[in-house]
Amino acid sequence: MANRPKRSRTDSVGLVACLLLAFGTRLAVALSQPDQLTLDRDVYLGIASSIADGRGYCGPNSTAPTAFRPPLYPLSLALGFLAFPPCLVVGGINILAGVMTVWVTANLGLRLQLGRWRFVAALLVAVDPLLLRYSSQPMTESICTLLATFWLWSMIADSPANDHSHQFSGLVRGVSFGLLVLCRPTFWPIAIFCGFGWMIARRRTSIETSGAGYASSCGAAIRSVIGTVVIVAPWLIRNWLVFGVPILTTTHGGYTLLLGNNPVFYEQVVRRPWGTAWPDDSQHAWEADLRVRMDRDLGPLATEAQRDDWQSRQARAYMAAEPRACIEATVHRIRSLWNTIPLGSAADGVNGSVITVVGWFYFFALTFGFIGMIVAPRRPDRQRWYPLYVLMFTVQLVHLFYWTNTRMRAPLTPAIALFAVSTFSLRHRKNDHGVLRE
Repeated sequence: MANRPKRSRTDSVGLVACLLLAFGTRLAVALSQPDQLTLDRDVYLGIASSIADGRGYCGPNSTAPTAFRPPLYPLSLALGFLAFPPCLVVGGINILAGVMTVWVTANLGLRLQLGRWRFVAALLVAVDPLLLRYSSQPMTESICTLLATFWLWSMIADSPANDHSHQFSGLVRGVSFGLLVLCRPTFWPIAIFCGFGWMIARRRTSIETSGAGYASSCGAAIRSVIGTVVIVAPWLIRNWLVFGVPILTTTHGGYTLLLGNNPVFYEQVVRRPWGTAWPDDSQHAWEADLRVRMDRDLGPLATEAQRDDWQSRQARAYMAAEPRACIEATVHRIRSLWNTIPLGSAADGVNGSVITVVGWFYFFALTFGFIGMIVAPRRPDRQRWYPLYVLMFTVQLVHLFYWTNTRMRAPLTPAIALFAVSTFSLRHRKNDHGVLRE
């Protein structure tokens, strides 16, 4: 068994320095872009205002129920709106989530036995350009990254000191996953990979594991499922009662699939030089035509769920009719997810030197991150890295098909940072018996 590293005063200073850097940089971004705090691109503020005003989970200035956006972030905002103005709530939640992400990343590094290299990973998260950019906007990047990192922390648990802590850890894993998918349904496939990995692990160890140990493992898995169900069930039941359909995710998936798989997008973006943005006029015209066709096929009184299903069917039809264009769009989405510099409107008004620095930052972070993914299996504690692989693979898998831009990568930032520093810690942290040490 790996020896648990001891914490020293130097470690405490390193952690505090990373936390202060995370707080200071995010606060500076928020203060320098105050207008961004209330720019409601994704309608989260509108839904939160509806909740705070007592109209329920509805769209902006409406009493019509919606399930277009996942509920966790709007509910968090609405709670804050009861006492504070929107700009303070958005900035406060995003900054707090950012600082906590850095703290959890450092603790993850401790559990992954990265020694003091874990502070380098925390530092990379603290100054990550994507996380800094979206810390001043009412979007889910900050809180989703925190929840993804907390889920990783819950999965990479130390050996339990007693049965009670083992039982509690299973419940925490389930709750953390439930909160994560209520923030972004993108992460639901994680359950499939974790379930598959659990079955393989149980099969490999079934001969050596005692009956009590096997029962304990099964019990922890059941508690994880229960934890997830308890968190997610209210959203599913609410949608079932309101829309007559047990919607587990959102009514946004069909639109997101169609947005990245349609002839206009293929022509205006995919088949153009890399970095070409979809012109606003063209996209607005496409959306207007989309609404006309939906009203024609479904009628103006169609529900969100019916419209979501219609858009999903349209996207699949386009993908089947133009398989070559679909493949080209998939390659485009992969490049977009792992892009290193701002492109299109994201680069408007950004100094060229800043773009260069951002590009080099991500070049080195991603390069060493991918190298870390290759060398991590050489580590004696390689089993602990499995959840990080699951997180990385799941996000990429989903975004092979759905609309993708670089900010979708934000929740992977801590995992990438931990993989990156693992390439350095591996060389210095083996003793004569092949056991990791401080």
